[in-house]
Amino acid sequence: MQPFHNRKISDSRPATTLEKIEKLHPHKMLLYLAIIGSSLIFLFMLVAFTATHSGPEVQESLRFTMPKAFVLSSLIILFSSYFVSQFLRAYDNENMKKLRNMLGITVMLGIIFTLCQYWGWHQLEQSGYGLTGITSGAYLYVMSGIHILHLVGGIFFMTYQFIKISRVANDSVKCLIMVTNPYQKMKFEMLTTYWHFVDFLWISLFLYFLFMF
Repeated sequence: MQPFHNRKISDSRPATTLEKIEKLHPHKMLLYLAIIGSSLIFLFMLVAFTATHSGPEVQESLRFTMPKAFVLSSLIILFSSYFVSQFLRAYDNENMKKLRNMLGITVMLGIIFTLCQYWGWHQLEQSGYGLTGITSGAYLYVMSGIHILHLVGGIFFMTYQFIKISRVANDSVKCLIMVTNPYQKMKFEMLTTYWHFVDFLWISLFLYFLFMF
């Protein structure tokens, strides 16, 4: 038996924030750092947009109407988050077919969202707000375009996981090997976190532009 004086009294205390960070997997740490970095980039761009949204451009922007395609795309990406939230539940229940279906639906919604964004850019151009128009209007293209790059990255990784899950969905042995792999579960945790971040990012941008214009 371990002597009483050698026992760690701190074993029962809750882990501190620093200790939790130290226990994070390096890939999760990189994801969180990437999310923080992306958030700062968009924050700086919003500050720059706010600074340019003044003077004569304000009067011109009063005639601006948010493209209906952006409204539709906002609803689509919100809807996609529901399916993403089912990933881990299906994985924990060892329901690979449901997980495959959730992945496939989310990929399709991501593609539809991208097409809606392109449609929104077309509506902006038809309304006279092109890249060479008012500075504050051009920020709509730039920030929504950068957001699309983030989304496409998630779509590619999700498509890879969809193909991978499809190959094992009908094989009970391969399914068992996959669901007992902690690293595989971590991938879905990261994917869920990343997609919710992309979702939150667009909704925040959409509401901010809607309020400013």
